[in-house]
Amino acid sequence: MAEGDVEPHAAVQAVSVRAKILGPAARARLAKHGITAALAEAAMAAIRSNARLTLNFHPDRRDSLGRTVAAGLASDGRYRSQFETGISNGQRTAVPGGDRDQWEAHLFDRVYSSSALVRPVYGALDLFHDSFGGAPRFGSCFVVLAPACLDRATFTVGDSHLGPTDVGTLSCLTSIVAGAVDECAGGLGFGRQLSVDILFERLASPTSQPSARELDRYVEAQVHGGIDLARDVVAIVADPSFAGTEVERDLSDAAHRYGFELGWHEGSEVHPGDIDPRFRGPNIAELAHRVARPDGVVDAAAIGRALDYLDFTPPSLSGDPEGSPLQTFKKLWHCCLHFGIAAKPAGGNRSVPDPSIGY
Repeated sequence: MAEGDVEPHAAVQAVSVRAKILGPAARARLAKHGITAALAEAAMAAIRSNARLTLNFHPDRRDSLGRTVAAGLASDGRYRSQFETGISNGQRTAVPGGDRDQWEAHLFDRVYSSSALVRPVYGALDLFHDSFGGAPRFGSCFVVLAPACLDRATFTVGDSHLGPTDVGTLSCLTSIVAGAVDECAGGLGFGRQLSVDILFERLASPTSQPSARELDRYVEAQVHGGIDLARDVVAIVADPSFAGTEVERDLSDAAHRYGFELGWHEGSEVHPGDIDPRFRGPNIAELAHRVARPDGVVDAAAIGRALDYLDFTPPSLSGDPEGSPLQTFKKLWHCCLHFGIAAKPAGGNRSVPDPSIGY
């Protein structure tokens, strides 16, 4: 299928149909939490006005052509799907008949044929303007998309590969709000000190939030119709470990060429001794010692430098096996995020932008 042949609104419509079917049950769940129809509508209006779409990525990973993601952005002017690049910061199953292909067939009612390369790209509906983006599990840097992209996005509470039951679109958010309320019912929603009352306050008036460093709890966004950097991107916010590197040069080139802002967040770094070996296994803590910078600290760029020695292998039906180098390094990034602390500004002169940049 040629680029542009897939109509993004067909995927949005498929999810909208499911979301409408879920509506009555979602409203009943909200009522059990004491949420009136008026409060629910106010929350949905707040999401439409205030939430942002972000796409987390690792800028130094190499695609099937041997280019880093940052170099590909600068060269192509497009943010490509994992079906095109052959890389993923989750599981690499984006091949015809693979797990990702099957999940998408189910979620989007087979709108995309198995041979289609132009697929949705994955990010998050960033409800709280997290300084690391909406789903930092999947990358140390993030793209902030223009608000117009919300119209061609679909959403799930939780990762789509888990078969989440709460789905929605910009016009059909009841199930998404119900899922968010369920998440916050215990007072610790989305990795934050969030009760239901505070959730509604934050939705109505989001402010710049330090990163929750949350790995698993987020509202996933699937953005359809392709991402053109000049048309769709208002900013890329990068990890300061890449300052002064080829990654910065490529991202700066892309920002200048396609007219978006390049900003920097506070970064994350961890000492190997601070990694609990029970979190992702003792081998991850051992790996951290091997890839650490000369000062003994691990950051996003240090992980990428170690990965750069690996040759590219194509994705497969069920992904990279447990214990493979890509899976192991992925877990090391999880530890850097989970146990890490804010990095010192690179060179002492990197400003940290307002995480609401572009909105």
